[in-house]
Amino acid sequence: MKNQELKINKSQIQEEFHNLLNYISEKDYNAYLVGGAVRDLVLGDTPNDFDFVVDKNIDQFTQSIAKYLKCKRIKFSNHGLSTYRLVNMEKNIFIDVTEFENQKDGLINDLSKRDFTINSMAIKITKDKDFLNTIIDPFNGISDLKNKILRYTDRNKVLDDPLRLLRLVRLSSKLDLQIDPKTLNYFKKQSYLINEVSKERVRDELIEIFTLKKTYESVLLLKDTNLLTFVFPFIADTLGVEQYGFHDKDVFNHQVAALYYVEKLIDDEVFGKLDKNSYSHDKNIIPYIKLATFFHDIGKPKTKKNTDDKISFISHEEVGSNIASEYLTGMKFSLKSTNYINKLIKNHLRLGHLISLSTEPSDKSLRKLQRDCGEFLLELVYLDFADFLSTSIYNSENYIDHFNKLSKIYFRIKNISTDLEQKYANVIDGHQIMEIFGLNEGPEVGRVLNAIENELINSGNMTKAKALKLAENLLKK
Repeated sequence: MKNQELKINKSQIQEEFHNLLNYISEKDYNAYLVGGAVRDLVLGDTPNDFDFVVDKNIDQFTQSIAKYLKCKRIKFSNHGLSTYRLVNMEKNIFIDVTEFENQKDGLINDLSKRDFTINSMAIKITKDKDFLNTIIDPFNGISDLKNKILRYTDRNKVLDDPLRLLRLVRLSSKLDLQIDPKTLNYFKKQSYLINEVSKERVRDELIEIFTLKKTYESVLLLKDTNLLTFVFPFIADTLGVEQYGFHDKDVFNHQVAALYYVEKLIDDEVFGKLDKNSYSHDKNIIPYIKLATFFHDIGKPKTKKNTDDKISFISHEEVGSNIASEYLTGMKFSLKSTNYINKLIKNHLRLGHLISLSTEPSDKSLRKLQRDCGEFLLELVYLDFADFLSTSIYNSENYIDHFNKLSKIYFRIKNISTDLEQKYANVIDGHQIMEIFGLNEGPEVGRVLNAIENELINSGNMTKAKALKLAENLLKK
């Protein structure tokens, strides 16, 4: 068995997992740390995922660890092998444990079935205090990491799980690795196999990809590996769709450029800091903003019309929103993230329209925008500016005027929003409506409050007397 000695910095490992390794080392199990954790240790990174393989007694091993970590133990089949997943949601612990197949060279056989050489290394957990420094590396993963090469471990086994087609893109982007030509060509030819993977697993891998930096490069790699057509069929429709006029790119390349700009603008906090806290699927909001940006013009191929030597895409935002909704629902995205992406697509032209007016937009128009888009207004601002910058080289070099107008509108809306909240709060609330008109909690109360809010948006002012009169007339109908 091929071993390499490396000096692993134990401080890379989080305390809880370091204690776990020490706990296992004190037992008599023949256990190995495998996969991404070993790769991260070799790279000098902090591992987040810990997977183990054992040669026997997997039931006792997993019971022992589950008790130690206070984890729930779940048994499932992983490519024909019995695997346990240990889960502690509160501590965000997810550990997979697999038992060797009953044959000689069980460890090497297990490592040969892993996706890429950089993930096909292992560390035997022993009572030696320096056991982490001995890397079992039968497929030269350390050399490939050093040379920044992503290479399949075994061509005949690598696509036993076709999700690895997408994992190739994610790992290449995440670790900044060049894909081995033989691996790239083989994956391109087999790209259709991604259709065999469940929608949920594809969705989760895509979210991971759109969480990474330089997502636009990942999208281009999806195209180069022929995966784009299968994972985003409607995006493939935008390839070669020319726009002319103010645009110097086809629809596809315009959206890729917008993806580049939106990431950069958000990272630089050009319009302020976004709340990136947990959003959906235990990820932050960023992948969903990026997906909306990448999808924002997907309605253009279906709405393209040539009239009087001009090209138009009337209502492409509505059509695009519908396409996105159907796709996201089919891919099992949460209702929350689906609605969020749809709203950004559907409203992505509204700020640009206000900026293009020959006069300052009215307070009323800004109040309506706040009503419809207030919960994602900052994201809409970032999407609008990314859309503008990606339209043409001219725009990306002459952006000051657009930036100033956009900033002015954004801060006007923020001020209007604060004013509206104060006025609305001081007018009347649902409890008062129920008490005055003898209503029970229900849709009637909501209908009255919506009408009062809409009148406040239209007029910019509202008194309690006026609100009560409006409610009275509405309830008579």
